[in-house]
Amino acid sequence: MHLDEAWICQIRPSKMKFEIRHAQNGVILRVEHDYPEGETEEICYQETEGGEIEAFADFLCYLNENYGPSQSRYSPKRIYIRIQPGDKHPDYKEDQSI
Repeated sequence: MHLDEAWICQIRPSKMKFEIRHAQNGVILRVEHDYPEGETEEICYQETEGGEIEAFADFLCYLNENYGPSQSRYSPKRIYIRIQPGDKHPDYKEDQSI
């Protein structure tokens, strides 16, 4: 992974602090909750045989499912995380964009 710095941001009214750190073969997510009974969570994501891109996409899906806005199949808007070739790659197709 090429994440050289930790990113810290506050999202949602419950004020959770997210810190994403680079690890040798993945990333470490640290989540601090801003309420008395909230425990600090640390989750490690490691690259698998699929590679760096797939591992980071899985990580983003985890963030979306566990900390993102509530969404369903009937929502007017949804967040999609997908892997596709770059626009200059021979396998790129114009209709792949949402």
